[in-house]
Amino acid sequence: MTSKLTIARQDNMLELVQAFGEPTTIVPAAVRRYLVDRSLQRLEAAEERVRTYARCYGMDYAAFRQRFTLDEAYLDRLNQEHPLRESDAIEWGLWAETGTVR
Repeated sequence: MTSKLTIARQDNMLELVQAFGEPTTIVPAAVRRYLVDRSLQRLEAAEERVRTYARCYGMDYAAFRQRFTLDEAYLDRLNQEHPLRESDAIEWGLWAETGTVR
């Protein structure tokens, strides 16, 4: 796949890039590296959220979902102890079930 991107440039930045080599090679590589770094940062943040929920509820998402689905006493206690359980479960489930984070 080939695509073109027009980026406004500052002359001093172009001179700096030219000092390191050919801009048509360096710029795409730099943009790719930036995108990879940002993607990894987002994955790490998502993984931390999943770990935070697992610590908070004392189990992984699959066990949590099964327990609050099948165990009415647990659900009653959970609703008292964690009033935001429903919103937590939605966000946690999004990350866990989409396979984005394991």
